[in-house]
Amino acid sequence: MGKRVDAWVEETIASFPESVAIQDAERTVTYAELGAVADRVRERIAAGGIRAGSLVAIRMRRGWRMYAAMLGIWKHGCGYVPIDPAYPEERQEYILRDAGVRLLVEDGDGDDAYGDAFLLRECAPPDAAGVEVPPGTAYVIHTSGSTGRPKGVVLGHPSVRAFLEGFVDRFGFGPEEVWAQFTSPCFDVSVAESWTPLVTGARLLVVPEEATVDPRRLVRLLAEGRATVLSHVPTVFRYLLRATERAGVTFPAVRHVLLAGEPVEPRTVSRWIERDITPGAEFHNLYGPTEGTVYATCQHLTPEVLSPTGRPGTAIGTAMPHVRVELLRDGRPVPRGVPGEICLGGAVALGYLGRPEQTAAAFVRRPGEPVRYRTGDLAVQDEDGTFRFLGRDDEQVKLRGNRIELGEIEARLNACAGVGEAAAVVLPSRQGDPMIVGCFVPSEPDAAPTAPRLRAELAAFLPSYMVPARIVEVDRMPLTLSGKLDRRSLEKAVRSHRTGIVRMSDGGAA
Repeated sequence: MGKRVDAWVEETIASFPESVAIQDAERTVTYAELGAVADRVRERIAAGGIRAGSLVAIRMRRGWRMYAAMLGIWKHGCGYVPIDPAYPEERQEYILRDAGVRLLVEDGDGDDAYGDAFLLRECAPPDAAGVEVPPGTAYVIHTSGSTGRPKGVVLGHPSVRAFLEGFVDRFGFGPEEVWAQFTSPCFDVSVAESWTPLVTGARLLVVPEEATVDPRRLVRLLAEGRATVLSHVPTVFRYLLRATERAGVTFPAVRHVLLAGEPVEPRTVSRWIERDITPGAEFHNLYGPTEGTVYATCQHLTPEVLSPTGRPGTAIGTAMPHVRVELLRDGRPVPRGVPGEICLGGAVALGYLGRPEQTAAAFVRRPGEPVRYRTGDLAVQDEDGTFRFLGRDDEQVKLRGNRIELGEIEARLNACAGVGEAAAVVLPSRQGDPMIVGCFVPSEPDAAPTAPRLRAELAAFLPSYMVPARIVEVDRMPLTLSGKLDRRSLEKAVRSHRTGIVRMSDGGAA
């Protein structure tokens, strides 16, 4: 089954008992304290009758207790299922049912007999009680699904440990680092940000929720905490650059800047370097879907790489040690210079929880060949071996690092009262940032639902980052000659739309 991540953390606790493991707005916690509290969480889970090999959900505020709870879940032999407290209640309940969990760990008030401020709550009988959890499951992260319901991606300890070992080795991370932990545990980048420091004896600096949406507070935290590793999606990094320039501060302690989740912005990185904000830092662009175990490729961002080359796509580098990267078309490798679908082998996910058909379609198992995960992403490989990301081969998008199936938004919009047809597109906002626009044809032209009402209905299930920034009514959906949605014509029509109904001519927008 392979070595477990929690066993590695235990070794670190034994090696660095008095070192600070986690620092948040409330307190600092040593490795010995982290291990002791995790043991108490493990004992309480066991007392609740939860058997090893099950899944335990966790819904907690950012802070040291959240990591102690995760570690306690692992030490009992279970996998954790993260739930963001900011998600709509319906979506939270759906994830609990879909994962078939019987126990939920939440923030308590610290007044119970244990005094650790953990609340362990039994869940309602799950819909997925019969779902088989693969042995050695570390966590299940729910990602956007084209059917209108999120699906759980199952990651095993062997794959996660293989990723962490390769990640630490490639970058030379050690106990002297201070990691600014920015990402929600519902996204797999958090695995790198959280567990890399905790297996190397480093310090995890928790970014509070308020600072994730306030660049000025984030700047102060990074400066005062003397962070050495920054990890951000490019959009957030751009906001951080602006706040840093306004504040006139630098981060001389930073040694590594890691960018992932969406195509890197060369101008932003170049400006950051020109301003000498992190004089001794190296910059890296990291690519990888959740199914590929966090990061699958890495590109060192040198001035030469950041300079315009005239070649299409974004340089995403070469494979990380835990995976194999191939470009295939119709199951066959493509020559260098020819676009193909990125397929990953090696330490990848175990599949989708309770979805054997989707697992079989995405994780291809051909006789005599290793399992390959089909990402749906297109890339081309240069003669020097560098991969360049070209975009999606379907209707999936990424905004601020969040993987979004437009089909999930469309399915939800179609289910709203008064909507006959629906589609979602991604367009630039006035500030130039990508935004989602929901388009609908009313079922009754004289009784079209209002945009605020539709947004409210969508917000009852979709997380805030998936709720369209704009919702517009169109008189009809444009179609291609084959009868499919003409998404380009719809994008063109909506882009020029200002007020009223978008009316489509035979060739697009009227």
